Amino acid sequence: MHHRRHAWALRKKMAADAPRGSGDWSHLPQANSLVVLPSTDSPMRFEAKLFVEYRWAGAGAAPPSARDIAREGVVRRAEELSRNRRLTECQRLHGELAVALLRWKPVEDTLVSSRAHCISVDAAPELVAAVAAREDSANHQVVLSWQHEQREHQAKRLQSLITDPLRATAWWFAANQDKPAELVQVATEFQQLRTILTHEEEADEDSAGHLVDEFLNAVDVADQLYLLQILRKLFGDHGRSDLVERIEPTTRSTSTGKDADSN
Repeated sequence: MHHRRHAWALRKKMAADAPRGSGDWSHLPQANSLVVLPSTDSPMRFEAKLFVEYRWAGAGAAPPSARDIAREGVVRRAEELSRNRRLTECQRLHGELAVALLRWKPVEDTLVSSRAHCISVDAAPELVAAVAAREDSANHQVVLSWQHEQREHQAKRLQSLITDPLRATAWWFAANQDKPAELVQVATEFQQLRTILTHEEEADEDSAGHLVDEFLNAVDVADQLYLLQILRKLFGDHGRSDLVERIEPTTRSTSTGKDADSN
């Protein structure tokens, strides 16, 4: 009884709101028209209950097909909105249809205009649950991806500190300025850690370092000094102060050897 009173009150209100002018105004006999609408989760669909109203603008009485034309016009308008909504957004689609379908609009290539009131929008509970589970899984994967990227970024930052004892010691001291007595021990531990972690790479006969050493041993002192200066600049430009510090003695000794040869 409640739904019947609601439908009767709605018909009365919509009739009062109808535009004035010539033409035969009629209502579909059924207050509720069940419509199946597509969702963005194809082939899953919504079920919408609509109260459809139509106007015939031609001469004489409206033809029997006017109600079907009106319903088709309303369905087309509803589908434009429903295709953009997931099955978990029934309430959102209900609100959009309530606003969009209440306006009178002519059905294309006909003399029929139609509008509708959206009574409800539903979907099969098991399908809604399946879509919701898929959305939760996708969101979880995004969070995991973000966490992985953060860990990778942190690992790279820590790797650069481990291979640069000077920077690593400075970072430690910045957070522990009340412990200057431990600074030497910490610096020593960082240097030892770098040596342990880079030992295998340095022992590789085909490493870039060994290739550079082999090249330096085969050229004269001027070429050695030139290459060492280039390496020193590259290390400094890339923030590797540890490598600059380690190459300095070699550069100085090479330069000294060059000066001795000149004398």
